[in-house]
Amino acid sequence: MFDDDILDGGWMGRGGVAGSGTGSVIQALTQQEHAFLSLPPELFFASELFQGRYVRRRETVRNYPIQSTCADRSLLYTGVRLDQFDQDVFLACARRFPRQDSSAPHAQKLDIRSLTREVLRSGGRVDRKRVVESLRRLESGRIKIRDGRFTCYLQPIQKALFDDEAGLCLIELNPEMLRSLQKLVNHQAFIRERFQLTKVSIDRWLHGVMHSSSRICIPFGGLPALSGNANALPVQVGKSLDRLRASVRLDRLSVGEGGLEISRSSRASGGMR
Repeated sequence: MFDDDILDGGWMGRGGVAGSGTGSVIQALTQQEHAFLSLPPELFFASELFQGRYVRRRETVRNYPIQSTCADRSLLYTGVRLDQFDQDVFLACARRFPRQDSSAPHAQKLDIRSLTREVLRSGGRVDRKRVVESLRRLESGRIKIRDGRFTCYLQPIQKALFDDEAGLCLIELNPEMLRSLQKLVNHQAFIRERFQLTKVSIDRWLHGVMHSSSRICIPFGGLPALSGNANALPVQVGKSLDRLRASVRLDRLSVGEGGLEISRSSRASGGMR
C-alpha cells in the first residue's frame, strides 16, 4: 500500500544499532533526531490534516500533500481523509492522557460511551458507532513527515483494542503527536474551550489555528486550501470570527488587509484566558 516501509514501535529502547550485528539497544536519540521529532502543533492543527469541515463522503488518498502553516516540515497523508469530527475524537482521547515526557508510547483504556458523550453530548448506539469509526480512521491513517534530512512515519492512533462487550477501547496515541499538542500553553483548556463552541466546522478549525500557530499572516486566497474547505472565503471567515468572539477571546486572531493575522505564539509563557 505504501511506497516506503512503515516503522512500528517506539523510538527508545528498541532495535539494534545499525551495522553492529549484536542487537544492542538504542539508548537515545541524537540531538538532530530529537529536534526533528519535536513536531510543531501547527503541523497538525493549523493545516488541512483535519479538514475545516464535516465530511459526508470521505475520500481515500495516498501520499496526499497536506497544506500547513509550518514552514520547515512537509506532510504527506495516506488513508481516509480526516475532518473536524475526527479532530474532536482525537482531542477527547488526548485529554485523558498524562503529560508525555518522552517518545515511549503508553496506552489508556477509554469508555466508548463516555467518550461519545463528550464529543457528541449523546451516548446512543448510533453515535457510539460514529466515534468508533473515527477511532479506526485515526488508527488506519498514515502520516509521512519530512524536512531536508529526516523522514518519519506515524499514525495518530498507533494501536486500538476494542472490547465490544464491555464497550471499552485500549488506545495508544502517537507520542510525538501527543507531545506536539501538549506544547500549547494549556492544552486542556484549549480542548475544553473547543468543546464549548457551536458545532460549526470552520469555527473549530479557526479556533485551532489561533491556538496552535506561531505569528503569521495567512492570505485570504490561501485559506480554502489550508483549511480543506472551499467555502473558507473572506465573508464566511468574517462571520466565523464574529461567532467565535461571542464565545472566546480572540486576542491572537484578527483580519488585516492581507488576510488572517495570528499575532503571537501560543507556546509562550502564560495562560489562555
